[in-house]
Amino acid sequence: MRYCCSFWQAIRTSRACFFTTLLFCLCLLGCNNDCFVFVSNPGATISTSTPSCQFNTATGTVRLRVTASPLASTEPGPASIQHIFVTLRGVEALPSAIADDDSSAWRELAPKLATQPEQLDLLAHGVASCESSTFDDVAVPADAYRQIRLRLSPNQPETNESAPEENACGSVGFNCVVTSDGGIRPLALDSHTSQFQIPSDHISGGFFRVLPDTPINLDIEFQPQSSLLLPAAEAVRLVPAFTVVPQAPCESGAPSNQSSIRRP
Repeated sequence: MRYCCSFWQAIRTSRACFFTTLLFCLCLLGCNNDCFVFVSNPGATISTSTPSCQFNTATGTVRLRVTASPLASTEPGPASIQHIFVTLRGVEALPSAIADDDSSAWRELAPKLATQPEQLDLLAHGVASCESSTFDDVAVPADAYRQIRLRLSPNQPETNESAPEENACGSVGFNCVVTSDGGIRPLALDSHTSQFQIPSDHISGGFFRVLPDTPINLDIEFQPQSSLLLPAAEAVRLVPAFTVVPQAPCESGAPSNQSSIRRP
């Protein structure tokens, strides 16, 4: 009889451990705005449900700049290339280091670009200023972000797509290079090159962190000395190199070795 009681006591202990472990696992599986509610009735049934709930609504502020490497003025790349114009229609960040173009976790860092694309010259240099910013500040969910993508407007956008107010590329499209003799050649874009991906190994420290109720300056630097320009028939294909440098907000008037890229 004593052995029988010990057996059933062991069963009850194992069942309690199982329920506790299962509850913990279900809590970890909650994602987005869903969470699991676990109801246990020992000796009867177990049920779960997924009502809508919010685990983390905290946001921080990102101040984004697209900048040129300080070395660009002395090492501009191919001597015949004077300007590289690209038209941005989105800049987004993803917490995961694994590229997933269709993920809903991409967070927009420059939301106005969706309706107001901006054309930038990647080889231009503006006046260095701690307070200069290419884009407006934006609230972003607090998290650690491990990759960034720059989405480009196509050279021949659809009639219902927004276009930049000014276009330095003329009739060749909205993304181009300008040579020293004044020639303009389009950048070759397709489904695989209509965006520039910046992986975690090009982000200082492997990621940038947005803290709740805290601003952060985020500089995306174009590295012309590490980029490639390849001929593609009448066009040019750009294989760019970028680095991302997160910085704490600086005081007004403080010196900076960064320079915001000018618009054309």
